[in-house]
Amino acid sequence: MSEIRYDPLHDAYVVIAPNRLTRPNLFPEHSAVLKDETICPFCAGHETMTPPEIFVLKDAKGRWKTRVVPNLYKAVAIEATDERKEEGIYEKIDGFGAHEIIIDTPEHITNFDALSVGQMTDWFQTIKQRINDLKKDSRLLYFTTFKNQGGNAGSTLPHIHTQLIALPVVPRKELQVLTHLHAYYRQHGRSVFKDIVDYEREQKVRVVDESENFLAYTPYGSQFAFEVIIMPKIELSDIGSCHDDLLEETASLLKKVLSGLRRELKEIDYNVYIQNPPFQKVYETEAFFDDMKDFYRFYIRVIPRLYQTGGFELQSSMTINPLAPEKAAGLLR
Repeated sequence: MSEIRYDPLHDAYVVIAPNRLTRPNLFPEHSAVLKDETICPFCAGHETMTPPEIFVLKDAKGRWKTRVVPNLYKAVAIEATDERKEEGIYEKIDGFGAHEIIIDTPEHITNFDALSVGQMTDWFQTIKQRINDLKKDSRLLYFTTFKNQGGNAGSTLPHIHTQLIALPVVPRKELQVLTHLHAYYRQHGRSVFKDIVDYEREQKVRVVDESENFLAYTPYGSQFAFEVIIMPKIELSDIGSCHDDLLEETASLLKKVLSGLRRELKEIDYNVYIQNPPFQKVYETEAFFDDMKDFYRFYIRVIPRLYQTGGFELQSSMTINPLAPEKAAGLLR
């Protein structure tokens, strides 16, 4: 069984998950076999090769477009308890939470950016449905949805898929960011998201593209070369509250961003994640929870994995980016 342990030295939570040791990418000969789509567990017709589905999105003919199943190599489990325990001077929680796999398409597609806008809209719709269902469990505080595209980005299977993890704790780094965003709102009377959107649209040098309600831009303090953020222009704190038209609009803009990255960088591995706020008001979030809709907006972050993380980045928590975001935006435009 996994455990969520608290590290008092670095004020951080870590997940100890022995079950993850047997993931396919840790055994190269196993990974090579899984590239054969005739035995790919995520392809249509191979549904019995995965755990029973939690959610399925179907077309008019009853064929599935996306499936959601429990992660076979899960870091946390919904069956565990969320009881906090002490172990000497340390504290831990049994590995309670949800760890799900979203199978993005029944076709054996290995590049997420190869999906159509309609397929990406289905992907967003599936994420929305799962988040709205999981947040009914008051024990789950923090949700992260992320995609690992390619081996350098952490992918273990070639068939495109996405992971969703829900935890009974909020990562300390996330709490720090939320506290910062709330302080900015209290000081200025508006969110930092509004100021970023307004300034970037005025300056134009880092804007990659935009739609009626969303902006794609390279952050002024980009941590990674060709990093792009897609952010709502409107007050929209939670992707779970997006209606279908907004999901399709977001999908269209994400498709353009990924197509631009593929054009400029050819074969490229990348991560995509959706940053959403905590959903429960507890001791850790009560200081800012009631103002969340006013100071927070969900956003999508696209991070190309061009360089490996080195000792400086690990030690300092700072990154060294060799490409100015203004240059990256110009190339992507």
